[in-house]
Amino acid sequence: MLSVVIPAHNEADHIGGLLEAFRVFSGVELIVAEDASTDGTQNIVQEFAGRNNDVVLSSCDKLTGKGAAVKRGLKLAKGDVLGFIDGDGSIHPKELMRVAATIDDGADLAVGSRDLRTSVIVRPQPLSRRVSGSIYSLLARALLDTRIKDFQCGCKVFRRDVWHSLTIACDGFAFDTELIAKAHEKGFVIVEVPITWSNQSNSKVRISRDVLPMLKCILKTRAQIRE
Repeated sequence: MLSVVIPAHNEADHIGGLLEAFRVFSGVELIVAEDASTDGTQNIVQEFAGRNNDVVLSSCDKLTGKGAAVKRGLKLAKGDVLGFIDGDGSIHPKELMRVAATIDDGADLAVGSRDLRTSVIVRPQPLSRRVSGSIYSLLARALLDTRIKDFQCGCKVFRRDVWHSLTIACDGFAFDTELIAKAHEKGFVIVEVPITWSNQSNSKVRISRDVLPMLKCILKTRAQIRE
């Protein structure tokens, strides 16, 4: 079984459609890790879970961050294969299922990517976000000695034993980067998979607020993997 965590903070406009789109796939457990939403996201998920036994809601009254939400959701996961997808509708579930298929082909960690030659960007991010994202990726590759192009795309799948072999400290948006870096350091097979992606205007990342904590997490991760 594949267990997919959906971190969700104020995703009332998208979460219902995302859960509905997953219904065509069998053998998938969905865990919505709701994070202090104030727009009724919890109610939408609760109602959906009441009609679908493979949907689980985990709520938190205090805003803890994407990484913390994903980790909370993974504690409830029952599958042998685990993953997560952004709750804002930027990635269709069929894209995550394509990424997950590479696990059967031998990957330990599969990373959805917006930055490969065959990736399809339906609606691009604003220029400022693209520039800051490129700088972040360059720094992460240089500091963490990995060739992954897209660290932050919210579409990743991995084997359960991979997850349990790693200690991930970051509770914020650099969670993905730490996951990739530590899996790479342990020698796991990481595959980057091109996906179709569309920017959503309600992105939770704020450059002025989030970049410094993310950079601190990269530096901390670098120190840990070099110990």
